[in-house]
Parts: sequence; C-alpha cells; structure tokens
Amino acid sequence: MDEAKRRPGRPNLIDRGMIVDAALAIEDAGRALSMQAVADRLGVPRGTLYHHVADREEMAALVAVARLEEALDESWMPAPDADWQTWLTAFAHAMRTALVDHATPVDFVLLEGHSGRRQLAQVETVLTVLVRAGFSPEVCLRCLTLLVEVVQAHVRAVFVARASGPEQQRASLPAILASAGQEFPLLRAGIPDEPDPAEQFTFDLGVVFAGIAALSEQGAPGYGATPPLR
Repeated sequence: MDEAKRRPGRPNLIDRGMIVDAALAIEDAGRALSMQAVADRLGVPRGTLYHHVADREEMAALVAVARLEEALDESWMPAPDADWQTWLTAFAHAMRTALVDHATPVDFVLLEGHSGRRQLAQVETVLTVLVRAGFSPEVCLRCLTLLVEVVQAHVRAVFVARASGPEQQRASLPAILASAGQEFPLLRAGIPDEPDPAEQFTFDLGVVFAGIAALSEQGAPGYGATPPLR
C-alpha cells in the first residue's frame, strides 16, 4: 500500500478502528467490501476514508489482520517455564491453524507484512523465551522469521491444494509415478502412498528446531552473546 496515496490531514469524524469495525460488519453481513459501503455505514463521504487508509487494498489488509488477531488468541501459550522448543511448536501450530481456518487465500496474501499489536505482543513473548535460552535478540528474530516462513509456505500449499480440486490432486506426483513404470526408483521409495500435509509440517518443524538447537551446541555467533534474562 502506498502511504503517499493518503490525503493529508485526518478529520476527527472517524478513525482507523471505526473503519475496520465497519468493514468487519459488512463482511459478516455477507456483503461485498468496498470503500463506498464502509463510508455509507459510517455515514461519511467516501473521500473521508482516504485520510486514514490509502485504498481498498489497505483496508482489506487491516480487516485481515483484525480477523487473525481475533483467531490467534493467547490460549496456545504453554506454561511460562516451558522450554523454547515447546513454545515454538505451540506458536507454529497456532499460527498455522489461525491462517488455515480463518483466512482466505486473498487475506493470506494481504496479511504479509502486516501485524497487529496482539500478534506483536505474542512475538515479543516468544523472543523472550529464546533470549532466556541464551540466544541474542538478533538470532532470536532470525529464528522466528524462519519459523514464520515455514508456516507461510505450508499454508500456501494448503490453499493451492484446496484451489486445485480433487481432479488435479489426482494428477499429483504419486499418480504420475504410478504410470511411470520402473523409472525414478528413489522418488518411488521415498514418497508415501498418501502424502499428509500435517506430517510434512511436523517434519519441517523438526528440521527447523534441530537447526536452532545446533546453533547453541556449536557455539554459533549470536548464541550466548547476551546474558540470559532473569
């Protein structure tokens, strides 16, 4: 979204929170989201909205963030004294569930680069757990970024599978191998008969955590660079 598109000056008639609330109500009512629909609901000229949001895309992004904020509550958090692996596992699964169950493919794209205060507070908590384990704040953030990227890649794959439909899914790698005779023996030996995205996600997390653990075991730069928090 282009910040330059916003008009200077911010009339006191409305604010961003009111715009998001109106947009959520419009979507919940099953109506198409548009700048005009939001303006009508708020009882203001459409031009007033542009003092607070650049365009419909930014408004939709803010709505997507609000929905994720509501879905990703704090119920996923482990006990405060749980180890970092437990915290990262819980965070990854909570984020995956929130995105898969509560976001559309369009929302998911819009969400990238946007975070709400509730999400940022949860990230800060996870970073605190990692710092207590002995990692520097920079390495903590890099590790968490990697984890988020793994979750996002998995969610993209889920959305693609949903969009492709059963016919196209039957033309997946197992089906191709079934008609390939004795070619590709290593692929044939390694691929399961019915690939399970959840199993792949668990494997992905295991690899990420093994890599993070290796940072501490090898005394990599950034581990032990700051005193653990008390």
